[in-house]
Amino acid sequence: MKFVAILAVVAFASPLNAYTVPRTGSGALADQLQDFVNMVPYDDMVALLDEYVQHDPEMQQLVNYLQTNEFRNLVSGLEHIPQFVELLNYLQKAGLDAYFLVNQLNDYLHLGRISPSFRVTRATGGIRGFLDQIEAMLPLTQLEALYREKLNSSPVFSQFIRFLGSPTVQTVVDTMCANTVLNNFLLKLKGYGVRLEDGRDFLQNELGLHVSCVV
Repeated sequence: MKFVAILAVVAFASPLNAYTVPRTGSGALADQLQDFVNMVPYDDMVALLDEYVQHDPEMQQLVNYLQTNEFRNLVSGLEHIPQFVELLNYLQKAGLDAYFLVNQLNDYLHLGRISPSFRVTRATGGIRGFLDQIEAMLPLTQLEALYREKLNSSPVFSQFIRFLGSPTVQTVVDTMCANTVLNNFLLKLKGYGVRLEDGRDFLQNELGLHVSCVV
């Protein structure tokens, strides 16, 4: 039996999928579980499992049992219990992609894939909603701290930032801001709720550029 297939079972047996808990919808529950997963010594656990699969008779018996029709029927029967489906749907709506985890096991067992009777989607908030969710995914505080650190410690990076505030780049900005098509596009973005002023403030306050575009 291939070890990769065993890991699929491990991923189902615990809420682990490598280092990332599978998300769906808002991802709210997955984000909470991820904090716990990050504390788990996953590599050490995988190495220990590999050792046992290779050398321990009882573990090998268990692995062999997981490939039997008896175990397949057990899993298939569980997945048809209405309350189990209700549990999966709850997890799915809360932001954990429970169906992805179950289907990892089903793929390994050569069982049919299952799917929720509803569709969880994040594409409901328009451009502003999309950007809000992207921002929520980004470690903004850490990114800003890294930016400041590199400004102070990396000559290459600090020179790059200085060049972005140079007359050469100012000419590019002036040329673009004089373009009617670009300004119309920026107005469209503003209508979608894009906070263009954030970008303008960075260009002006951080880089020292003058931005005359419609923002």
